[in-house]
This record gives sequence, structure tokens and C-alpha cells, in this order.
Amino acid sequence: MLSTIIAAMLPLIVVFLLGYRAGWHHDFTGEQVSVLNRMVMQYAFPLNLFVGIAGMPRTILAGQLPLAASVFLIMCGSFGVAYGLSRHVFRRDAATATLQGLAMGAPSVPFIGSAMLPVLVGHASTAVAISSAVFAMVLVQTPVCMVMLAKSAHKGPSEQARLVPQIIASFREPIVWAPIVATLLVVSGIHLPKSLLNAGELLGNTAAGGALFASGIVLFLQRVSVTLPVVVTVAVRNIVIPAVSWLLLTLLGLSHEVIRTAVLSLSIPVGTVVVILAVRFGTDEQEAASTLFLSAVVSVVTMALFIACVG
Repeated sequence: MLSTIIAAMLPLIVVFLLGYRAGWHHDFTGEQVSVLNRMVMQYAFPLNLFVGIAGMPRTILAGQLPLAASVFLIMCGSFGVAYGLSRHVFRRDAATATLQGLAMGAPSVPFIGSAMLPVLVGHASTAVAISSAVFAMVLVQTPVCMVMLAKSAHKGPSEQARLVPQIIASFREPIVWAPIVATLLVVSGIHLPKSLLNAGELLGNTAAGGALFASGIVLFLQRVSVTLPVVVTVAVRNIVIPAVSWLLLTLLGLSHEVIRTAVLSLSIPVGTVVVILAVRFGTDEQEAASTLFLSAVVSVVTMALFIACVG
């Protein structure tokens, strides 16, 4: 068990620390990190998801539907519940509550999952879990957050503050349509040549490393301050949501493999999308960066704990 945990966690820590060191030595600027992130999100991750799903037999893909639904619904549900509690119970302003809800409900599954999950659950389950997380994050969480943040910034009823245009724009992103196209190919019984899939893997396999490296740089560039809201957000993101998900999925009677993959996916720390939106709208950048930093540090322990418990 210890060797499994080390095999899953060590690559994340090493690449993350390399990114942090690169930021410390000023090898990359904020603009260069944006370019690196764009390459990852526009090319590497879409290829990674496409190859992972397109190479899957149809019978295996059909058996992964409970996993896909679990990850998607829990991410969307936890985002909504977290926002409601932050806004109406703890009386935080709308913009701050939106970012806090996103931090709690949006684990960095696309980034960290592609590096960690294959070691633990296999490539087929990893591709489905990541695709479901991407759909939840890109089609639901991010459009809703952008609309709410735009309204809080008093930008009025502009195109940016409307939900439908945001969702339509999301479907144009390769990270959304690539796994959809791959799924349709598998369902239709169309098998792409193995040599073509291998060609896609060449760039697709760089997705996790590039994203983690960029995350390390981002954490160095942002000032970090540990406050009570940051600690609460990290506790909910890293511990409460995966634990509640474990209990809920067990009560629903799902298989051990589905529960294991879903819980490990949902135990992943806060996604960098929180910092990206905070910087874009000029809202609580320090809290967002601090949450990302503390969640990543604490995840070394919390993720190892969940790996040991459900593994």
C-alpha cells in the first residue's frame, strides 16, 4: 500500500516543486505561464482525453456510466450547496461566495488526476472520471461562475453576464468537444488506427506534467495568506466532500471500483480555475491563491489517507 501511495503521489510533488522553483528563479513570467496553460488546455489535455476514450472498447465505456454520473453530479451538487452556505448562512458577498463554492466543488481532476489516477484505477476509469469532471467544470461550474462574477462586477446585462452564450462558447473548446467526439466514435463502433492514437499520445501525455509545472509557478507568483475562510474551504474540499461522497455512493450500492475511482477523483485538491477567475475579475485573488496553495500542501496527507482507505 505504501509503495502504491508513493507511486501515485511522488510524481505530483516533484513536478509541482520544479514549477515552484522555476517561479522562484524567475524563469517564467505570468504571461509565459498563461501561454503554457493555453497549450495544455487547447491541445495536450484534449488529445489526452480523446485518446483515452477512443481506445476504449464499447462494452467498457458502457460500464463506466455510473462513474461518470457520480463525478459529474457530485461536483455540480457540491458547488451549488457550498455557494448557498457561503452566501446565505455565512453571509459572504456574492462574488466571494461564488469563488469559495467553486473552490470546494471543483477539484483539479484534469490536472492531477491524469498523473495520479492511472496508477490506482487504470487508464479507462481515469479517462471517464476526467471527462466527467471536465464536463462539470467547463459546462456548468465555470459558465455559472463567470456570469455571477460579471454581475457582481457591475458589468450589467452584457453578453459576458449571460449564461447561455457562456455554455455555447464552452462547447467550442477542444477540451469539451474532444471527449464527446471520442465517445460518439466508440458508441458508433468506429475504431481509429492504433498508430493514429499513438501519435496523439505523444503530446497528450505531456498534459499532466505541463499543468502541474504551471500550477507550481502560479503558486509562487501569488501571495499566500492562511485565514479562517481558507482553512474551512480546504477542509471541505480535501476531506468533507470525498468523505461524504464515499458514504453517499456506498448507500446507493454502487460497485467498489466506481466508489474507489470517484472518491479518489473527488479527493484531489482545488483546481487552478479558481485562481484564474479570481485574477480575471479582480476578486479575492489572495484568498483564491492561498486556498490553492494550502489545499495542494494538505493533499499530500489527505489523498494518501483516502488512497489507503478505499484502495
